Amino acid sequence: MNRIVRFIVLPLGMLCALCAHAEGECKVITSSLEFNQCVAAELKRSDAKLNASYKKLMARFEVQQKRDPEQGKAFMAIARESQRAWIKLRDTTCPLEATDIDPDTALHATTVDSCIARMSLERAAYLDRIVADDSGDVVDMNKVSRSGAKRYQDVVARYLYSFDNPCLTVQILAPDGGWRVLSLTRFCSFDGKSFQSGYADAGFEAPVFADDGLHLTLSTTELRAPGEKRRACVIPIKNEQIKALKCGEPESS
Repeated sequence: MNRIVRFIVLPLGMLCALCAHAEGECKVITSSLEFNQCVAAELKRSDAKLNASYKKLMARFEVQQKRDPEQGKAFMAIARESQRAWIKLRDTTCPLEATDIDPDTALHATTVDSCIARMSLERAAYLDRIVADDSGDVVDMNKVSRSGAKRYQDVVARYLYSFDNPCLTVQILAPDGGWRVLSLTRFCSFDGKSFQSGYADAGFEAPVFADDGLHLTLSTTELRAPGEKRRACVIPIKNEQIKALKCGEPESS
């Protein structure tokens, strides 16, 4: 009797957890097959997020290694050993959640995979909280004149304008990791020329976030050519990464 109840209750519990991050295969679930596909998609997504967080951590330690080679090497070795031990812990812990389920059923594998996905996302959030952001990623919020933000899956993208320069700063933040800056890109030039020295006037206007990234207008005035040129541009945000600026041809006057 306990085993039968387990078959009914456990999928509902996992379903609620997965719906919290619902997207793609998980938006609408009406059958066991769709539920299995949802868990498989979540497992793939969580694995990618865990790998990205681990690589980001190692990259931060690598920067430290340039400043203090011995300390950097020691931290990277600790991180590798810790990650190996944690993966072993995860892979031996998750089967415990399926001990009341027949190992020959699809539900057994789905239950284990759901646990692995959940623990991987928790581990990724933990790794994101380790090591302070590099000082080059710090923005003086007292100088910010305008900002905006939008959530993309597990991260938040934010743009910032500053009073003291024409650059546009775009950040990727970890809301579950104390809002730490995971990555940052400053857009301070176009067509190989700096906004500050390559143009008489240059800057971005009317930024609006959409599902594919940050849409905005680039206004430029050449040093020796009269007239303003305006271009529709987009900064794509995909897979929690800030991509290169893409702009169309100048608008006709």
